[in-house]
Amino acid sequence: MAAAAEGPEAEAGAEGADEEGDGDEEALKRLEELVAELQRLRVSLTSDPPDDPEVTLEREMERTVSLMEGVHVSQQARGRALELQAEALGVCPTAAPQVEQALSRAVKLDPGLASAWIRLGELRWGRGDLEGARACFRGALAHPRPRDVTPGAEARARRLLSVVLRAGGGGAGALRESLAQAEAAVRCQPCAGASWYVLGNAYVSLFFAGGQSPEAARRALGAYAQAERVDPEAANNPDLHLNRATLLQYEERFGAALEGLSRAGALAPGWAEPRRRHAQLLDFLSRLCAALANRPPSRGKRRRSRPDPAAPPPSSSSSPSPLPPSLSPAPLSELRPGPNPRRALIGRVLFTCAPEGRVPYALGLADGAGGVAAVTVYNAAPDWTVAVGDSVAVPRPCLKHHLHQHQGQTFSFVGVRVPSPLSLLINGSPPPGSALAPARLLLRADPAPDTPPAP
Repeated sequence: MAAAAEGPEAEAGAEGADEEGDGDEEALKRLEELVAELQRLRVSLTSDPPDDPEVTLEREMERTVSLMEGVHVSQQARGRALELQAEALGVCPTAAPQVEQALSRAVKLDPGLASAWIRLGELRWGRGDLEGARACFRGALAHPRPRDVTPGAEARARRLLSVVLRAGGGGAGALRESLAQAEAAVRCQPCAGASWYVLGNAYVSLFFAGGQSPEAARRALGAYAQAERVDPEAANNPDLHLNRATLLQYEERFGAALEGLSRAGALAPGWAEPRRRHAQLLDFLSRLCAALANRPPSRGKRRRSRPDPAAPPPSSSSSPSPLPPSLSPAPLSELRPGPNPRRALIGRVLFTCAPEGRVPYALGLADGAGGVAAVTVYNAAPDWTVAVGDSVAVPRPCLKHHLHQHQGQTFSFVGVRVPSPLSLLINGSPPPGSALAPARLLLRADPAPDTPPAP
């Protein structure tokens, strides 16, 4: 294949394009056959490798490219011919710079080559050029030709753009555009599990960056479920199960989170992270339930040199109450499951407990009336703690009776979820602003280029 001319030479060559274009269909078919033969050879080398398969493949790649350079096409078909040449070069990982160069020339000659834009974006992403990758994925969508852009190709471009927008930061604006591109990908190809998976990840990112809205969490879980319904391959994606388990754990649906982590580990036996996180969550729940079961009695005759953690906190009669007048203190027995907007739970800290990463930071709270609950605090700074014996007030407590079963183990306890340490009163005072550190989530393996993790 003759090298594509650029500039004035390209314009001159275009004058005879119509005359030369009559043979383009056969020429391009020949180029596609050469690429297919090379790809079949690569597969055969994997199943029955020679002494040095890399050298053999590189030699055959060079021979194929030489044959392709001998196939002449018109100016109007040179973009597609260069894209095919890039496919041939791409069988050897060491040829990535040449692949990128060929694709760059291809999209300059023919901006309507959506597949070339997408592959070029993947290569630029693979070497860390997120801005360049975004420009390429936008190029695939900005220069479409009906015969080139199938719903699947458009959906893929929008999925990749959604992911790379989140990968590069960019704040709330980038997150909103990322979500819009993921939604558009679903509209392009509603039966593609990968599109629903990316939409779920976009909602999870919005959840953690946008105030942890329950609606964003609900939509994320719905998108993951839809991915499994429409596409069996998506149901076998370990990253989907891991990412969903992360959100479920944050929502304190611990049983479902454990099931998801188990499923991710089963689907990817060589991947250590699901098994590690599964073990950590089991350990956290076991320690939490054991500490709650082994709490000290609320009354005792033994002598002690420090305040009894199980004793009730000082009453409001001995010191001014920091609680708003609209809230009245109540023991656990007087709280109902769910929100208690007019009540406040006040107690002493019996113990603290947290998994790796301190999400959540849990403390055992005795209400002085025989009740004890696990208060799980989210978005706490790594160095924020409370001490055993501290008085803790939880305004407007949200009570939940936990019962989770997994692999023959049962975890049962009363819990109060607190979204921020700044919601608490510690020994009558609110924590400093530095106690707050919103959770940050790094999703695993969004569908991305071939070089970075792929689903």
